Amino acid sequence: MDLIRRVAKDLVEANYAIAFTGAGISTESGIPDFRGPSGIWTRDPEAEKRAYEIYGKFLRDPSEYWKEALRSPLYSLLEKAEPNPAHKALADLESMGILMCVITQNIDGLHQKAGSRNVVEFHGSVSKLRCIRCGSRFDKRKFIKVLESHNVPECENCGSALKLDVVHFTEPIPTDVYVKSFEEAMKCDLMLVCGTSAVVYPAAELPRVAKRNGAKIVEINLEETSLTFEGVSDYIIKGKVGENLPKIVEEVKKLRIQS
Repeated sequence: MDLIRRVAKDLVEANYAIAFTGAGISTESGIPDFRGPSGIWTRDPEAEKRAYEIYGKFLRDPSEYWKEALRSPLYSLLEKAEPNPAHKALADLESMGILMCVITQNIDGLHQKAGSRNVVEFHGSVSKLRCIRCGSRFDKRKFIKVLESHNVPECENCGSALKLDVVHFTEPIPTDVYVKSFEEAMKCDLMLVCGTSAVVYPAAELPRVAKRNGAKIVEINLEETSLTFEGVSDYIIKGKVGENLPKIVEEVKKLRIQS
């Protein structure tokens, strides 16, 4: 419990705290990870191979891309998932004026469903479509009839074929998202790293950038990570994020009452 109180105190004293989240925060909502012991790609290596090819398929043939994307059971699973106590705890910290931003590597939109408002989706969102020519984004629901008719959705601004907002392998991170994420990392004086081993680049650079700019890095992860071993994190709270983040929120509330 000492570490729970410590991070609560650090949060209360921070001028600009943010969170950086990964797959580990959503597994507790029933969303499988990719490379874990029972991960999607661990069980089906061919699915990983297809994941590396899908962006090239969009560039060559948007129609074939959408046929494959609409067949994926993962996307429907993500859209049906509900936030867990970890997502709600981060939303609580934001509503209290303590957490200024959530940068997530997840594409499931659960932070927003939980009530977080300032969310940067580093790898995009399954609920949006994006134009790679002009950068416009659209709510996927606007194009349901087009997709159900097996037609390729087109950008309302420039007429180009739209893809899922999800950032696929070999696809560059959209410039606006990239710039915003690194601005937040350089601005913060405390970063909560929740449910990510921080090994997938360029996202994994964010805690390291924050550390180099003087921020305190606090991990909340099931196990130690490269951030722990490299000395990037100041300390780690080991365990489920869905159990520990609500405890932290309760301690923050107590500290606020005391002050």
